[in-house]
Amino acid sequence: MRIGPSPLLLLLCAACAGVAVAQASSHDQIAPLPNATELMQRALANEKKLAAEQERYECRVTDESAEMDSKGKVKKTETEMKDQFFVNGIAIERTLSKNGKSLTPDQTKKEDDRVMKQTVKYSNQATAKKENDKGNQQMMDIMAAMMLTNGRRQMVKGRSVLLYDIVPNPKFQARNMEQRFAQVMTGSMSIDEQTGELIDLNIKSVKDLKIAAGLLANLHKGFWLHVHDQPQSDGVWLTDLAEGSGDARAALFFHPYFRFKETTGDCHLYTTSASQVGQAAAR
Repeated sequence: MRIGPSPLLLLLCAACAGVAVAQASSHDQIAPLPNATELMQRALANEKKLAAEQERYECRVTDESAEMDSKGKVKKTETEMKDQFFVNGIAIERTLSKNGKSLTPDQTKKEDDRVMKQTVKYSNQATAKKENDKGNQQMMDIMAAMMLTNGRRQMVKGRSVLLYDIVPNPKFQARNMEQRFAQVMTGSMSIDEQTGELIDLNIKSVKDLKIAAGLLANLHKGFWLHVHDQPQSDGVWLTDLAEGSGDARAALFFHPYFRFKETTGDCHLYTTSASQVGQAAAR
C-alpha cells in the first residue's frame, strides 16, 4: 500500500504554519524552541534546495499488506517489489514482482507503459507542482486540526532534534474528512531542527469516528500509523519506512482490518547521465 509520495511526508513539518505549538518549560533547554513559522521556513527552503537532488536517486521499495478479520486473523497477504525514482518531486514506482513472482511479459509491458505515461506527465513542471501543492494542502489541513505540545530538544548522532507530542486542537473546527480524522489522533513527532524535516511520526486513533453514518468513512479506535525519514549522505531526505494497522475505511481506499508495511532501501545515487556513483546509506 503506497502512502503518498515521499515529498508529502517530508513536507509535513511545513504544515506547522497552522499548528498551535506549546513551548516546553524544561530548565535543561538553553535556547528557546523555534516557532511554527521558523520550522516551516526551514522545511520549505530545504525542500527547494534538495528537490532536484532527489531525481538522482533510485530505490527499491517493498510493500507488504495483510487483510484480517475482526479477530485479527490474517485472511489474505500480498507483497510487491518495486523500483522508485523521482520526477520533479513526484515519486514514481515501477512494479517488479508480486507475491514473489516476476511479472509476465504482458504485465511488464503494461507496467512499462504506465510508468512512461507518469514520467511524461510529471516531466511537465506545472503538472508536478499542481500535484505537490494538492498533497501539501492535505497535509496542512491535517496538521491544522492538531496541536504540538511538550516540545523538547535532544542531540541525536550529533544533530539537534525537536520532539513534540501530538494532540487534537480543541479550538479547531474541522472543515473536511482529513481534519475530522486528525481530531481523533494522538501521537508524537520528531523534527530535524536544522532543516525542519520530519524524522519520525507516530499517531494512533483514540476513539471511533464515523462520517455519514460510516458510509463515507469509518475509523475505529486503535488505528495507528508510523512514518520514518532519514537523510542520505548528500543531505537528501527520503522516507525509508511507512507502516500501520487497524480498522479504517475511506470510501473505497482502505479495507477494514488491515496492516501494511512499506520499506525503502538499497538506494543508489546516479549522475545526470544515469551512471551509478554510489550507494545511499542503509536504514
